[in-house]
Amino acid sequence: MMVSCPRCGTRYRLPPRSQLGSDPTYRCIRCRHVFAADAAAEAPALEADAAPDEDDDDIFTFEAPPPDDPPEPEETPPRRRAAEAPRKPMKTPARFALRTLIGVTFLYALLSVYLRTHQDAVRAVFGRLPMIGTSLAEKRLDPSTVQLANVRGSYQRVKGDHLVFVIAGTAINNAPVPVRAIQIEGRVIGAEEQHQVVFCGAAPRDVQDLSVREIALLQTLEPPKDWSVAPGEQTSFLVVFVGPPAELREFVAEVVAVQGQARRHAEQI
Repeated sequence: MMVSCPRCGTRYRLPPRSQLGSDPTYRCIRCRHVFAADAAAEAPALEADAAPDEDDDDIFTFEAPPPDDPPEPEETPPRRRAAEAPRKPMKTPARFALRTLIGVTFLYALLSVYLRTHQDAVRAVFGRLPMIGTSLAEKRLDPSTVQLANVRGSYQRVKGDHLVFVIAGTAINNAPVPVRAIQIEGRVIGAEEQHQVVFCGAAPRDVQDLSVREIALLQTLEPPKDWSVAPGEQTSFLVVFVGPPAELREFVAEVVAVQGQARRHAEQI
């Protein structure tokens, strides 16, 4: 098959159609014009009537383009597998212990708030238990239900010739129920202020024959479990200050806590 360049007329001999692709185009080697093979094809008659002495130097041959091979896939790094997605953090013993500790602390805080806001309900429920019921059944009373009387203060010498200041007096139970724990706070005010808290029923009546160490020990004791003050009755108290201020200006004694007797024990009495 012969074709001619539409622009310059240069003739070309094409390979058989079986070697051509669909809609082939060519570029003229002389004028660089691009044309389609079908549009530039010459009629067969012209090729048959051509002069025998026609010079074939002006005829060129187009090589059939090599068949299109399927492109080879480019080498690309393998994609991450679905299994290589961000892994879930593994549960470690330390993390489990930390979460458990936080949970226990949070529950303890909630329980503490509930116990403080529902003291009567807690005493009613746990007061029936044989071991801890007695302590829980003891109800805290208003400190004003116990009145102090005959409060006096004086300097005294104790064993070892140590100077102490003693606040003494009586505590009267004005509550309608027996009380078993009465805490008295004494304060002395001078160049500096000192304070001491003691229980009624545990303090000695006289401290002159006691050492400073014995006095300090006695003032930390609680009264016996069977000790109580009935309604309308009274008990004595003693607050001792070791090494009091030299220039004492004022001393004060007041009730800071009163605890009622357990209901079961009160009923037995």
